[in-house]
Amino acid sequence: MKRLSGMMLSEIPFSNMPVILKKCGFDFFIIDNEHGGFNYGDISKILMTAKLCKIEAFVRLADNSRRDIIKFMDMGACGLLLPMTNNADDIQQVTKFAKYAPIGKRGISTMRAHTLYDPPFLLDYMKQANQNTKVFAQIETKQGVDNILEILQIDGVDGFFLGPNDLSCDLGCLGNSNAQEIIDTIEKTAMIANKLNKLSGIITSNENYLNKAKQANMKMFCVGSELSMLKNAGTKTVRLIQE
Repeated sequence: MKRLSGMMLSEIPFSNMPVILKKCGFDFFIIDNEHGGFNYGDISKILMTAKLCKIEAFVRLADNSRRDIIKFMDMGACGLLLPMTNNADDIQQVTKFAKYAPIGKRGISTMRAHTLYDPPFLLDYMKQANQNTKVFAQIETKQGVDNILEILQIDGVDGFFLGPNDLSCDLGCLGNSNAQEIIDTIEKTAMIANKLNKLSGIITSNENYLNKAKQANMKMFCVGSELSMLKNAGTKTVRLIQE
């Protein structure tokens, strides 16, 4: 499996952003509903555009409550990411509400964006949706790292993304851009995911950690955001003019 390229959509509610990302060659993006200020209307439009131009769109949740999960899934999200996943119970709540029976207890409403308003035979669709919906744990605490095996063994969990920023804070190595604690964690978590045939990924712009994640055979790389790309391109443009 090739490495999958992604980025975070942090603040800009531009409904055609998925088209640009697709043209750039990205495989996926994550809408940040944890730190970002998107409303349901913003997310709904972005998810529909992503669905139509065939780029995977995931939503990072604020928490594992039913209210947001069922709305984002019915809007057409390809999957969900739970930040601060500390144990199996945390992520099991997401699979419960994001997956249909028999895996979970997702509410059934099919004349919605997730079927492109053309519901197929229900039983076939529920099985297909469960196969296609991805649920990821974001591992960014020592407790999450310690419980990674149990987290990934939950039925319906497809993999994890490592979050080095908060993890560095929790491990006491914040400010060290090449911390051995983070490197060891990348290797450990990727090895467990590979053994279980689960997806492993990382959310970072740190080149040291990105290179280590590649060496550890991680599969999904979420690097930067639309804000960092805009700032970097703008800085480059000004420099081009002034030099």
